[in-house]
Amino acid sequence: MLYADITRLLYRHLTKVSLTGIDRVNLEYVRWVMKRGGKLCAKRGQRLLELASTPWLSHLLEGRRHAGAPASRIAQRGNTLMKWWLARRPVGVGETVLVPTHVWLGQDATWRWVTSRRLRAVVFIHDLIPIDFPEYQRPREKISHEIRMRLTLRHSAAIVANSHCTKSAICRFAEEERLQVPPLLVAPLGHNLPVAITTTLKQGLRAPYFVVLGTIEPRKNHLLLLALWRHLTKKLGTQTPQLVVVGRRGWECEQVVDMLERCEAIHPHLLEISNASDEQVVSLLEGARALLMPSYAEGFGMPVQEALALGTPVVSSPLPAIQEFAGDIPDYAEPHDGMRWEELVKSYAADSSPQRQAQMERLKSFKATTWPQHFALVEEFLEKALLTTASP
Repeated sequence: MLYADITRLLYRHLTKVSLTGIDRVNLEYVRWVMKRGGKLCAKRGQRLLELASTPWLSHLLEGRRHAGAPASRIAQRGNTLMKWWLARRPVGVGETVLVPTHVWLGQDATWRWVTSRRLRAVVFIHDLIPIDFPEYQRPREKISHEIRMRLTLRHSAAIVANSHCTKSAICRFAEEERLQVPPLLVAPLGHNLPVAITTTLKQGLRAPYFVVLGTIEPRKNHLLLLALWRHLTKKLGTQTPQLVVVGRRGWECEQVVDMLERCEAIHPHLLEISNASDEQVVSLLEGARALLMPSYAEGFGMPVQEALALGTPVVSSPLPAIQEFAGDIPDYAEPHDGMRWEELVKSYAADSSPQRQAQMERLKSFKATTWPQHFALVEEFLEKALLTTASP
């Protein structure tokens, strides 16, 4: 029997935290396992317990948001929590569990329980950014991620990585720690873009505009774009294009928040959307002059893939993980090169932009990985690495 771990999704639901890219990958693994006749599990205490289907899960699998009054949503969360708390059946001995997030990988007690049950944990590693770039993370996150990786390398049956860049980081860490690497698959993420909505996204959206998409955190480098927009307002005045910031506010981002809330110069040209649905994100990207991605580090770069799949140009930092699937299609600018970013933004904002048109031509050759392609690789890998039974 194949299980998908939904510990992180469960707590996202119970705490009403909006889903991120990692959660969307988790959802795709849930859908795939369910289609294969598998089951779901989540961690409670030190154990992984089976989780019965709930209305919340049905909503997630169908890509819908909760409907109804706040009271009904509270009751639904309470019902989910009660069913989960009363669950008593642990995952069976010797079963295979797909673990698509890092949420409990650093807990030695849980790994001891997993190994005592002879469970075969196949772990999805999204990145080693906290180890390689600790300056962009919360304090002590480097130490926490090192513990996660050590335990994963020692106890997991296999690892799936989202890029060769992530694979290289895993192998480098294992070599430094003198640990063996279990069977390791590189499977690029797929995309499953919904149809864009046609209703008004939010009052104040105007063309031309650019989108920056992702949780507001230091490595995403929102500060560069906000400083650039402040500079553009002095040069272009009312002709300044709009910057649409899509994503919830995260951690260690006080300077960015100060700019968002207190920089009066950019307010007429700034739109912040913290809780956009997937349909709204698609609509925003389809109408944008470009997606801007001045990130310092990425394990994959899902927003870039989604923008290119929609035919939307991208201006990005030249990160290996992004270049791995995007090649020479985007225009690249170093994350600290403000003059280059200014040049590209001004060029792309023009109605007739030779640089933008050139990328539109390059975009015609882009072929994004689909989720069926991703899981075809995973299926074959599981059969070879774990001798699991192929799906019927």
